[in-house]
Amino acid sequence: MKYLLWGLVLYLGWRWVTASRKTVSSDAADGQSARSGADAQAAEKMVQCARCGIHLPVSEAVSGNDAQLFCCEAHRNAA
Repeated sequence: MKYLLWGLVLYLGWRWVTASRKTVSSDAADGQSARSGADAQAAEKMVQCARCGIHLPVSEAVSGNDAQLFCCEAHRNAA
């Protein structure tokens, strides 16, 4: 019984060490892929619709009178 208990302790210790190694190596790989993804996709300025207040990227905004920005044609026409 004593040997079974020691075997279990050794097995659990081995599993803990190998799991922590995998976590460290996967964290390093995730950090590298996150950095390359952030470099590839630049952040875009966000603007607010003058009618409903929703935030959207400036490239998707529809411009109206007095340099106001809207989320769609319907909101621009309503204003």
